[in-house]
Amino acid sequence: MGYFLPYEGTNDVAWGLIAFDSLASYEAYRERLKADPEGRENFATSQAKRFILREERNFVEVVDGTFGVPATFPTAP
Repeated sequence: MGYFLPYEGTNDVAWGLIAFDSLASYEAYRERLKADPEGRENFATSQAKRFILREERNFVEVVDGTFGVPATFPTAP
């Protein structure tokens, strides 16, 4: 879905958001990534150069009626 870097504040945290239609699809993706030579090379480089200091995985779901809704701000009185 996208990669997000800090704009202000903490500068050592970034996010990569990915989406799959099921947990099985995600697991198949992980297996393909582990078997891919470029994927393994990228992982080895990130370990050697310490690009990734901490990794967390969270599985979330969309709250109906909230995804893709543009932000709106109330107008001043």
